[in-house]
Amino acid sequence: MKKCLVMVGTYNGEKYLREQLDSILSQKGVDVFVKVSDDCSTDTTPEILSEYKNKYDNFEFSVNDTNKNFTYNFLDLFFSVEDDDYDYYAFSDQDDVWLPEKLYKAVEIIENKQMDNPNGILYCSNLYVVNEKLERIRMQEDESIEKCNKNNFMFENIATGCTVVFDRTFKVHAQKYYPQGIRLHDYWLFLIAAYTANYVYDRNAYILYRQHGTNQIGSNKKKWTLGNIKKFFGYKGGQSKLAEQLIEGYGDEIDRDYYNDLIYLRDYKKKFKYKRKLCFGKKHKKRKHNFILKLKIIFNKL
Repeated sequence: MKKCLVMVGTYNGEKYLREQLDSILSQKGVDVFVKVSDDCSTDTTPEILSEYKNKYDNFEFSVNDTNKNFTYNFLDLFFSVEDDDYDYYAFSDQDDVWLPEKLYKAVEIIENKQMDNPNGILYCSNLYVVNEKLERIRMQEDESIEKCNKNNFMFENIATGCTVVFDRTFKVHAQKYYPQGIRLHDYWLFLIAAYTANYVYDRNAYILYRQHGTNQIGSNKKKWTLGNIKKFFGYKGGQSKLAEQLIEGYGDEIDRDYYNDLIYLRDYKKKFKYKRKLCFGKKHKKRKHNFILKLKIIFNKL
């Protein structure tokens, strides 16, 4: 069986953590190993992790010296994996539930989609959005996900971190450059895959993606609530920084047409002609909510 390392980031996750860990450790058809980085939790999360370490030989955890926040807790955990003992690697949140075949299905699809690319492949999938009681609300994505391409990826991420699985070759490729000042680790890795390696999206779902009051990252489809309007004007952006770091770390490996588009995104706050290209270029758009995208460009929110 294939060996899979699951990297888990925790922070004050005591309420749902056991359910999440049990579902990971119960995966079928693969050999699972779990590595957890706790970001200075102040609840009983470290005690729960210690309990699992004492119970399972395929489980280890560490506690950060200082709080790194969500993204860099995951990124530093990822960069700490120096060995090649595993065939596949995955990320996990602390509050979801994985269906038993989650990892096996990802590995199966990756191996069926292997392509002639020296930089490996990253898998991501759909999700069952559920409430706190794990009652299903909806699928996260609809059929429009299949229309996504490298033009969309400049503005939207289709790879939710807890669905991401990648092979050893991609792990090595993605560890060539440590990004500075980015906001989302899953978006970063997906962009590397989309622009310099391979990716595959699975429309099926194998995770119960729990929504509750303390989600660090959630799934809110109500775009025009008062709270989201306030959030919009407080938003500091993130895509332009991702573009900057992608160019810095992997610019030589990106197709020239897309490289130029990333330049527009990186520098649009400083050059009006780039802002105009992003606002009115026919290929620069999202699947939905393009009016909001244009507002973000105008107000320097990317």
